[in-house]
Amino acid sequence: MSLLASLNRPVVETQPVLRRILKAMSEPGVAVTLPCAEQWAGISPAASALLATLNEADTPLLLDPAIDTPALRDSLRLSNGAPLTTEQPVAFALLHSGSDPDLAAICAPGATVILEVPALNGGLTLRLRGPGIQERRAIAPQLPPKTLAFLREWPLNGQGVNLMLTCGEMMMVLPRTAQVAVC
Repeated sequence: MSLLASLNRPVVETQPVLRRILKAMSEPGVAVTLPCAEQWAGISPAASALLATLNEADTPLLLDPAIDTPALRDSLRLSNGAPLTTEQPVAFALLHSGSDPDLAAICAPGATVILEVPALNGGLTLRLRGPGIQERRAIAPQLPPKTLAFLREWPLNGQGVNLMLTCGEMMMVLPRTAQVAVC
């Protein structure tokens, strides 16, 4: 790796996104708008910003076949050159709700999952408790059936996944420390 390669993505570009990610992680279920400089082919601006900020060369990324395109692979390669994988379970994944992914089979304990959803409201109500939530919080993102089934069995020992829901320029996080009840 050369010094010039490191200068292609200055820290200044990712800092605002990282601050918003930290806000969303510390306030589970709160929708935040990400500052999105660009949108990569086939995914939302929020997912693009998350990948540009979080994806690193040491962590293989699993791409959902529903959104895996040569254009997206080129964007990932130009961003940071992180390796892609098809082996499961994984520590980092970009999934699409349309493929109804089975998070229990795909993700290793403690994994980070970016899940593209149709909307962050209008779905089945989830009740959240835990760190960062004063009392209880109700949210209703539109989630696929297998994700809802996974949330019904959400581990309470911190061995779940960090689930980052994206839609347009918005994101919402269900960190693995949250206690989730599907209503």
